[in-house]
Amino acid sequence: MKARENQKTHPGTLPKWQTRYAELKQQLLREVGFVCVGSLQTRYLKCGNPGCHCHANPANRHGPYHYWTRKVKGRTIAVLLREPEVGIYREWIQNNRRLDRIVREMRQLSARALTIQTGRKRP
Repeated sequence: MKARENQKTHPGTLPKWQTRYAELKQQLLREVGFVCVGSLQTRYLKCGNPGCHCHANPANRHGPYHYWTRKVKGRTIAVLLREPEVGIYREWIQNNRRLDRIVREMRQLSARALTIQTGRKRP
């Protein structure tokens, strides 16, 4: 009974959210390809040779060296990437972030819909 009352007090809201939810599902199918968790870092490093030019001026450091970093069992793991791999990792990491953003919005819409359907306030 409360669900009907809530639907009456929020007319048109649930269908609007259902439409947005369907749009997000389509967006997932259209936009999100392979995903990869983590981030990319680019570093310029000093070598172990004390007489090398990289020690005198930070602008002369060796690199760029590209790393893919992620957490595994609470520890940060860094993997050195070859130049051709950087673009692939970058795209897949962006896909993962896009996926996270879409799923977060879907969860928010679901919580609002539950409030209307059940009549319970969100905790």
